[in-house]
Amino acid sequence: MIRKFLVAPVLSAIAMFAFGAIFWMSPFPYRTFTPVGDNAAAGAALAQIFPATGTYLIPGPEIKDEKLLGELMARGPLAEVHFVREGHPMMEPAVLAQGFAHYFVVSLLLVCLMNGSAAVCPTYFSRVRFAATVGLVGAIFVGLASPIWWHHTWGYPLVNALYCVIEFTIAGLVLGKLLTPKDEAPEIHI
Repeated sequence: MIRKFLVAPVLSAIAMFAFGAIFWMSPFPYRTFTPVGDNAAAGAALAQIFPATGTYLIPGPEIKDEKLLGELMARGPLAEVHFVREGHPMMEPAVLAQGFAHYFVVSLLLVCLMNGSAAVCPTYFSRVRFAATVGLVGAIFVGLASPIWWHHTWGYPLVNALYCVIEFTIAGLVLGKLLTPKDEAPEIHI
């Protein structure tokens, strides 16, 4: 029982964390961004516009005049800005710890799902496929909603969707091996 609900998600989280470090330290995901040019000037301009840390929409929902809002939407520009006024270190240990905890919770939830579907996922590859499918559903529903509903460009959400599917597949590879149903356990004959 401890193996199922503690050891398995810890090992899965370690594998996910390792892949995440490799993925996000590579230049691949950042190729989808458009360079700003002068980052210092852009940061200073944003600091003058946005009063506090938060997420801002331009044009914003605070505009109650629907005609004006429609005109601003049609004319553009449109922006969704995630603004952090306070800086932070590039590699903050607390963020890494929170990231590991996030992978652990995701792995633990996946253990619960796999445990509940053991009858329909009796083999190792069916468990891996199950985990990958959960990742694919999440990636499509959450990640690919941004270009549709919020007018984001497709590049970065597609990279995130790919990342999500790979991470869930990695979790499935680890958990699928550790969560062997009883009927798949090797028989011991004496």
